Amino acid sequence: MKKATLVCIMTTIFLIPSMVTASASPSPLDKVQFIKIAPINSRAVIKGEDGKLLVIKQGDMIGDSVVVNEIVAGRIVLEETTATGTDIVIVRMEKGKSRIERLRKQPDQGPTFMAPGNSGP
Repeated sequence: MKKATLVCIMTTIFLIPSMVTASASPSPLDKVQFIKIAPINSRAVIKGEDGKLLVIKQGDMIGDSVVVNEIVAGRIVLEETTATGTDIVIVRMEKGKSRIERLRKQPDQGPTFMAPGNSGP
């Protein structure tokens, strides 16, 4: 039991700094405002960081690291490349307001291997 607790504490100590660093870095989407989605022709209107209105479609780039993957009714799916990997960003438009959800791709982790040992005294 003590070994499992120690492993849990050590894992937490190593993961917290990386999570804080990843969330503290600014995203190019922080300065973009999503205005309107036109699902009929798969286009959307955004206001860029320079204040200009832009019409975007699937395959367009927003900034240097964000690609538009999909535009459908009520939703824009983006793929953002960051220093920590690739994030899927979903922008939902409801009643004229946008809500951003970020999904971070995590590498697959294999099973934990245990060495045989004596369990007795």
